[in-house]
Amino acid sequence: MQIFLVRHGVTEWNKKRVIQGQVDVPLAPEGRIQARETGLFLETLGLKKAFCSDLSRARETAEIISRPLGLKPKEITGLREINMGNWEGLSWEEVGERYPQERKAWLEDPLNNGPGGGENITQAATRFREAVLSISEPENNTGPVLIVSHGLVIGTLISWIRGHPVSRWREYSPDNATVSELERQKGGLHLVGFNKDI
Repeated sequence: MQIFLVRHGVTEWNKKRVIQGQVDVPLAPEGRIQARETGLFLETLGLKKAFCSDLSRARETAEIISRPLGLKPKEITGLREINMGNWEGLSWEEVGERYPQERKAWLEDPLNNGPGGGENITQAATRFREAVLSISEPENNTGPVLIVSHGLVIGTLISWIRGHPVSRWREYSPDNATVSELERQKGGLHLVGFNKDI
């Protein structure tokens, strides 16, 4: 089964390097253009179903890609970005000023330490991986399918597929509106292509 995993289009907060987490930030105009271009790339691949995070930047990206294909994306909360708690809406510099101990703990061990009121990397990665595995179960879908989600959680999934600790998510966090292709086989998920720029 083929899975085309897309990060949402760019937002104004992406451009300003502000931590979004689960704040419902909409796409920037450029993000809508990116989504249309990604849709053109995907439209000949025979997508059967579309799934997305319920945050508007992912939902709108999925809708723009899916509309010409006659698909209606299904929103799944498990596909959301990591909950960054009291860091949401701040720059990394502001986090260091306001929450220096939390930031220090995150940098030292993000697998077990998260922002106040948020998730740690392990919690977010597990939630996201379970959602993708459920979607790709043969009894649930036969594919190919589209999944539109977010940079950090996609990065943790690809780290896990590559056999690396999910704390290395930054190495595998895709650019906005790029496509990563996965394949679900009996042995699990396999990475076919990563961060394909459209």
